[in-house]
Amino acid sequence: MKRFAALAILALLTACTSISEVTPAGDGHYTVTTQVRGGMTPWGEVKASSLKRADQYCKEQGKQMHQVDMQTHGVRGWTPQEAELTFACLAG
Repeated sequence: MKRFAALAILALLTACTSISEVTPAGDGHYTVTTQVRGGMTPWGEVKASSLKRADQYCKEQGKQMHQVDMQTHGVRGWTPQEAELTFACLAG
């Protein structure tokens, strides 16, 4: 029984993270979304994943990432957490 309880707690704390492809949003802006299912991932980590992917995308073009907007959705531990970043790539 203790083993089952330990496995249940571990499953609750484990999260599955996915990061979308960068997609054009018009006016020179792009979006990328990070989604975390399950677990108790801090919002800072969810947002950082989107920011990191956007920064990588812009660096591949020899530009710098500029955050335009960040929207978050979901409730940590209850529903999937989502951070949707809108950004632009600007010349250095």
